Amino acid sequence: MTFSRHIWDLLLVATLLFGSVFIWTTRITPNAAATTPAPQSAVAQPAPRIGHPAPEFALTAVNGSQVALSDLRGQVVLINFWATWCPPCRAEMPAIQQAYDRFRDQGFLVLAVNQQEDAASVAKYMSEQRLTFPALLDSDARVSTDYQARVLPSSFFVDRRGIIRAVYRGPMSRGMIEGAIEQLIAETP
Repeated sequence: MTFSRHIWDLLLVATLLFGSVFIWTTRITPNAAATTPAPQSAVAQPAPRIGHPAPEFALTAVNGSQVALSDLRGQVVLINFWATWCPPCRAEMPAIQQAYDRFRDQGFLVLAVNQQEDAASVAKYMSEQRLTFPALLDSDARVSTDYQARVLPSSFFVDRRGIIRAVYRGPMSRGMIEGAIEQLIAETP
């Protein structure tokens, strides 16, 4: 019985020593942290927040045209980050299309920013689902990173002045979408 107790004591001491050595060798000293540069995108671009300007971007649409957010000032814009493989994204697309059909003549536009998929796959999905709003290709995920769209879908409602007015992480219902649009369209530019 003492032999067994002795082995457990040795294992405990060995574990403590190993843990201490591990912590010592993997620690970050304050000076080392200060000399490690932060990623450029994190430094250059603050997190997009309600009440602040939407980060500018220009992306290629699946039809080959270039779309720049700054060219859309004067319109209410829904920027929706999504992917064809994302079930919640697929589930909310019909509601987004219904809102687009209802409000586009009143100055509303959807920019469906696809995360890192090829143009052919995105175009095929848009056609099969009869989605008529622009699908943009964020092939290097730069815009998704700038908008911190880590959750798909992520949606940003931007007013006519280019200010973010609402942010949704996760799927939206038709009521959520149309409520945000109605409010922004009703505002005077």
